[in-house]
Amino acid sequence: MNKLSVSCLPVRGMVWRTAALVLVVSLVIVGCGGGAGEPAPTAEEPAPTAQEPTPTFAPPPTPAFTVEVTKDVEYVALLQPDAPVQTLDVYAPTEPGPWPVVVVHHAWFQSKDNTVYTSLGEDLAGRGVVVFVPERRSPCATLYECVQDNGRDIREIQESWACGVRFARERAADYGGDPGRVTVFGDESTGMPPAFIGDDLQQVWDEVASNRGGPPPQTDCLAVEGSAHVDAYIGYGGNYDFYQRLSESDPDLWALTSPFGLIGRNPSLPVHLIHGGLANPAWIEQAVALHQALVNAGYDATQTLLGEAKWEIPWRGPDREELIQIIMETARG
Repeated sequence: MNKLSVSCLPVRGMVWRTAALVLVVSLVIVGCGGGAGEPAPTAEEPAPTAQEPTPTFAPPPTPAFTVEVTKDVEYVALLQPDAPVQTLDVYAPTEPGPWPVVVVHHAWFQSKDNTVYTSLGEDLAGRGVVVFVPERRSPCATLYECVQDNGRDIREIQESWACGVRFARERAADYGGDPGRVTVFGDESTGMPPAFIGDDLQQVWDEVASNRGGPPPQTDCLAVEGSAHVDAYIGYGGNYDFYQRLSESDPDLWALTSPFGLIGRNPSLPVHLIHGGLANPAWIEQAVALHQALVNAGYDATQTLLGEAKWEIPWRGPDREELIQIIMETARG
């Protein structure tokens, strides 16, 4: 399904309220000199005055399943000195599955404990998905910091993303999930490189490291048998031009980080790019270009613009529901 869908959605569930004002005036004119009084005519009832319409959103659907949350499960050890073991949270329906699995990667400089991700995990699990939300530290703050130390920080980040997928596959059945169906959802389009490179990530990095003298492996995945293969990738928001500046200064890292540099890997991967319709226009322009490049390369690529959403994941309303539906449909395959 190679398409661009634009959802410019009107306010739904609009309720109009009208206040009626009824005014009845009775005047009695009593004649002088003992004459009989005659009632004055009754004033006409004025037309109802309409108030401004009050927009109301329909309430979100009631979850079909109760949700059990398992917090702070260790999934990857970082090999840098004094680096903490990273943990993840699992959101799962209490009813037996097998349910499709979604791995949610949080945005840069965010945390799995942010309400954005706890609410998303609960919403998806309540509709029949097992959700893994890994914590992943951000050792670098800017592009220039990320490429220092010969790409060590970038390798740590990408290996952590891959370890989260491997852990989800290996442990999915423990939470009622289907290990044969794992979708990645990346806020700010995080987790994209491992989704394209998959189980070859370690080998690809080792080959690059051998040509440039490092960096060595940065993580030790606690999942022994799980695969890093991704069945579908959904990217929400993000600036796809972020790593493009590396194309000339460091083409090795560009090929491992830029979405455009990843094209050609894992050509059977379904990719769905989502941006808020009110997000940065330059980001949307880059997303349109990436979508077209993926389509031209033969990928099953789709792009959606959520009409009223901005750069962040929508909290409520039609855009939130549409986002949940996209994730659900993609996860089910």
